[in-house]
Formats: sequence, C-alpha cells, structure tokens
Amino acid sequence: MISSSSSPANLCLCLLCLCCLAIESTAQQKFKCSEGTTCRSLVGYRPYNGTTISDIQKYFGVRNLRTLLGANNLPISTPRTYRIQPKQLVSVPIPCICFNGTGVSNRVPIYTVQPDDGLYYIATTMFSGLVEYPKIQEVNKIPDANLIDVGQKLWIPLPCSCEEVDGEEVVHYAHVVQGGSTVEEIADEFGTTNTNIYKLNGIASNAQLIEGKTIDIPLRG
Repeated sequence: MISSSSSPANLCLCLLCLCCLAIESTAQQKFKCSEGTTCRSLVGYRPYNGTTISDIQKYFGVRNLRTLLGANNLPISTPRTYRIQPKQLVSVPIPCICFNGTGVSNRVPIYTVQPDDGLYYIATTMFSGLVEYPKIQEVNKIPDANLIDVGQKLWIPLPCSCEEVDGEEVVHYAHVVQGGSTVEEIADEFGTTNTNIYKLNGIASNAQLIEGKTIDIPLRG
C-alpha cells in the first residue's frame, strides 16, 4: 500500500516504473493465429525451484504424463518423481485456441494465488516470463493489478499459435529469449530457419531480440 505521505520524488519514480512496464509489455510480439482454430502447442518452461515431472504435469494441467514425457524425449518408464532442477528447460504441451488474431492456452493452466504473490511475480517468476502480467489481468478481468486475493484461481494465458508456415503444418513453441542469444543460435537449437523466426516474430535482426521476451519458434510436426 502506498502511504499518503509519499514524497513527490517517490511518486515520480513509481510513475516512471509503470511507464517502463507499459512500454515493455507492448514490445512482445503477438502469436498470430486464425480465428476459431485449435491445436497443440509447446512452451519452454524453466521452474524457479526444483520440482518433479509429475508436479509440472499438474501445474500446467497436462492430462497425460506420457505427453509431457514425449515432449522432452523421456522414456515412458520415467518415474513420476523424476527430478527437474531449478531453471532446467522443460517443454510443456498445451492446448491452443485462437481468437482476436492471436493464440492462447485454452483455459489452462490455472494458478492458485499464494501469500505475497503479485501478477508481475506470477508472470515472470512462477511462469518464467512466458506471459506478461497485463495479459493475466485482462483474461481474468481483474480491475486492479495490485489487488488479487490469496486462494484466487487465475487462468494463465500462455502464448501459442496454430498457423501454418509456408503452407506446412508446424508445432509452435513459445521460447523465452535468454541473455546473449542470437536468432542463428536459436534456429540451430530448434532445427528451424532464421527466416522463419524473423518472419513469425516481426523482427529483422538480432538487435531486436529482447532478453526475457517470448518468441514463436516453428518446429517440424
């Protein structure tokens, strides 16, 4: 809560931070998607704390553990207690639905607000920057981003797409850009082309890659 005795300097600083966040939230390219289509997509998740493959399944509402294992090239015999280390990359399958020209995960995952949570923290830490907090606020019709309740259930609208690329079906992968990454390195890691990444994300050079922002990577189906 902001005290009524806050100094003008502090108020100016708060306004500056809010402006920066607003500018930052517009920098992320929408995942384009044709109205009314549905498909399966993937997101690249890096848990803040160590966890298990089973907990990630529950966290994201993945119906079948085998689907999650397959997305990460793990054998079907992998135990549910298989450990995932902090910040270890895990590919998570999500159902995608398209409306208003963009794609989001279809009513999953559902996150339960914990003590001291805020929307920004939930977006950047609990979901490793895959989604920006204004989008969570929008889809959950939250009037004030600073006012959420412990125990409140929030739909986390993860970015996705069902669009074909050059007339071919692909699996769209939401990837959070890491510091120092280049388009060439990302394309090589995921087995796609620089051109596809540039085109899908509306960028023209590595200078437009922003650390912590989510980009659309087309994977061969």
